[in-house]
Amino acid sequence: MNWLPEHKCGLHLSHNEHREVYETVEQYYVVDCFVSPEEWRKAVAEDSVWLLHWYPETPIGFDRIAASTLEAIEAEVKARGTT
Repeated sequence: MNWLPEHKCGLHLSHNEHREVYETVEQYYVVDCFVSPEEWRKAVAEDSVWLLHWYPETPIGFDRIAASTLEAIEAEVKARGTT
């Protein structure tokens, strides 16, 4: 997984956290963290969300992106040039 972003602190990859608390995609996630509106719609339709959360420099500031597939997360990380 050499595409993961650089991080000096933690990095967390999760799949379907919303199901752990019996909530829908719409109830659990913030639309703004999705890589695109299309990915948001796909995640809602498929009830599937991948979430990448990392701390690039310190344990205070973090980045977070979500998508319906892990491949979409990977594409976004590469597009940002954060690897």
